[in-house]
Amino acid sequence: MNFKEKTATPQFERLSNFRDIGGLETNEGAMMKSGILFRSEALSKITDKDHALLQKYNIKVICDLRTPKECIKKPSPIFLKQGIHIINIPLHQQETHDINRKQLVNFLFSKSGGANFEEFSRSYYHHMAFDRTAQIKEILTILSHEANLPALIHCTAGKDRTGYISALIQLIVGVPYETVADEYLMTNHFYESKMEKLIKVMKWITLFQVPPERIKSIFMAQGNILDEVHENILKKYGSIETYLCEACGIEKDVILKLKNLLLE
Repeated sequence: MNFKEKTATPQFERLSNFRDIGGLETNEGAMMKSGILFRSEALSKITDKDHALLQKYNIKVICDLRTPKECIKKPSPIFLKQGIHIINIPLHQQETHDINRKQLVNFLFSKSGGANFEEFSRSYYHHMAFDRTAQIKEILTILSHEANLPALIHCTAGKDRTGYISALIQLIVGVPYETVADEYLMTNHFYESKMEKLIKVMKWITLFQVPPERIKSIFMAQGNILDEVHENILKKYGSIETYLCEACGIEKDVILKLKNLLLE
């Protein structure tokens, strides 16, 4: 499955960044199955048409990686709970952009704002990778049960928390890191039109004092941050599988079950 095929369909009305994380070749020449695991942004704004489209994927479990506060503020529609098991596993104590006003002003206007936001993002990913290991174990254990598949993974934008978990799953089944990194950055393609609108609005809000590049750096997926956390994992544990076993406490048979379910 190539990039064009993965971004061409489906046509949701109010659901962005939805895609299959499978359909990828592994280092060993096997394929990560399509139609098993999907990712997206939050489902709080979906329409009846979107819901009808989702039903075609026969999703049994939704892993909601948002905080309880986010879930209360923007809950999943009630009709989604009919026949679908929604499991909330907060992968972080806060949303990537759930920052206070003072921080946002600093990121946007100060000379070092870009560097400050990059440091914020670096800390955010480090926390997910090395402090939320129990949550990672819970997510992958749930997805290792055939009865829970097909499944959908989402957070708020489907960018950072969802991107990190999706990357771990793709890596553990043997998808080359270069492919995983490209898949991670596909989020920016899905939000291209939204980003253009956001930049126009932010220009007026900031009285044209903030360059578009600064706005993009804050609201788009940054590959260098994923690169860094991946390198840190390999430096400390040697492989993704060792990281999942030793840092996250995931049993090897759970990883084997996940591989068997996702590979063909």
